[in-house]
Parts: sequence; C-alpha cells; structure tokens
Amino acid sequence: MNTPRKTHRLQAAALAAALAAVPALAALATGPSYAADPAPPTLLLPNIVVSEGDAGRAGFVVNVGLSAPNPFDHPVSVEVVDYSAVPLPGGGTYGTATPGQDYVGFGTLRLTYQPGQQVARFTVKLKGDTLPEADEEIDVRFDDTEFTVGDNDLDLVLADDDTSPVPHSQPLLLLPNQVMPEPDQGCFGYQVSVLLDRLPTRAGTIDAVDFTTVPLPGGGGTYGTATPGADYVTFGSRTLRFAKSSRSVPLPVQLCGDTAAEGDEEIDVRFDNASRITVGDNDLDLVLGNDD
Repeated sequence: MNTPRKTHRLQAAALAAALAAVPALAALATGPSYAADPAPPTLLLPNIVVSEGDAGRAGFVVNVGLSAPNPFDHPVSVEVVDYSAVPLPGGGTYGTATPGQDYVGFGTLRLTYQPGQQVARFTVKLKGDTLPEADEEIDVRFDDTEFTVGDNDLDLVLADDDTSPVPHSQPLLLLPNQVMPEPDQGCFGYQVSVLLDRLPTRAGTIDAVDFTTVPLPGGGGTYGTATPGADYVTFGSRTLRFAKSSRSVPLPVQLCGDTAAEGDEEIDVRFDNASRITVGDNDLDLVLGNDD
C-alpha cells in the first residue's frame, strides 16, 4: 500500500516524464526538421588574351572562381574539358588553336573546391613560335557539377606577336589582359601569369607595381578604376623572379566581390626595373566585369 508521501513522488515523476515527452510527441506529429540546402554558387569564367611567344613552353594558370565560397559541407568538383578540337556541327572546330602545336592538349580534368574554397586553378602549357598567323583560341567547357553553370565557355586567346617583332637580345615580357567576373562576396586569390617570349638562358627579375590609384598626369582620375580595399587588396610593388629556363611566373592578386550594380572596374599593373628582361608593353589590365 502506497503512503501519501510515496504517492506524491510517483505522481511527480509521472508528470515530469509526460512533460519530457511533449517535444518528442510534437516532433513525431510534424516530422523531422531539416536545414535548407544552401544555394549553389555560380562558376566565374575569365576570358584571357595572351601573346603566344616565340619559343618554349610556358605554364599559364587559369583561375576558375565561384560567385561565393563553396557553401556545402563536402568537396564539390567540376569537369573541365578541352573543347578546342571538338568538331562544330556545321564544320570546323570549337577552337582554332591546335593541340600539340600551339599548346599541350589536356583532354578532361576535374577541379575540386573544398568547403569554403572560392577559386581553383588549372594550368595550360602554351607553345611559342615565330610564324606570322592569325590569333588562335583555346576553347574550354565546364560540366557535371553541383554548382550553377551559366556561361560554360572559357576562351584563352593566343595573340600572334610575330608580325611586328620588337628587336631584343633578351627575353621579352609578355603581359596577359583578362576579364574576370567579380564574385558576389568574399575575397579570393587570383593568380596572374606573367610570361616571357622565350626561355631565358639566365635568371632575370622585374618589378610589378600596383598603378591603380596613381593619378593620371593631366589630373582627373587615376590609371585604374578599381578601389583598393573594396574591389581588391592592393599589393604595392613586388619583384618577380624568372628562373633560368622558366617562361612564366605568378603574380597573385586578391579580388573581392559585391552585389552592387556598377560598371566594370580595372586593376592597372605596371612593370619596371627589369634585369635581363626586355620590356615592350609594360601595362597589364585585370578587369573585374560587373555581373550584378
């Protein structure tokens, strides 16, 4: 027989158990709750123009950014396909550059983005020659990914530089101009490849200077239109070192994104203080294409 005190304890325990079961019962009634899947970012594909050079291979780094860092909790990859030699339906091929002659064909590869990563890179080995010819295009396509693919066509144009040769006994500086769609958020490392027209027989150096905010001589503006701290991270001056028998060196630039509707913005880079390198064109333009 239960005493009154024992009965009260049993009733209190039963009440506590009933209260604890309420959330569980509610969950059973409404079903499990799931966090919404994050929106997949969009691939950002640059269009690039680079002088082909006279001789030797040069590793040219292509950056493939995302509009925002990978939001998923797992790595995501994208298929990259060399489409240059793929036949067009009506004749011809998607690209005009010839694998094995103008560059080293790479078939198919995959770029992988870890959680939080915003840019991945692959390298195309360019081959120089002294044959006067039309500009040639390497065509690259993207597919098979969880990310959003808007424009899946990346053009790497090899500009002919053999019609008006610059007299020079040392390797000639070749500067790529490129348009990169700006990201929507975050800053990521963008790698610009600076080339020589041929393999150097001795090591050389040259200074790359951020000229974006330098005032124009006549006043009324600056050499570039991008804003340090908002559109990119300024880098002042950097010395690039070309090792013996190396045609390319990287120049890293931190790009930053926003969703403001605005015009295209230009980062202007100049080159000076060269040692064992001939400077013809010393102006490199990195354009942030507005995509908002």
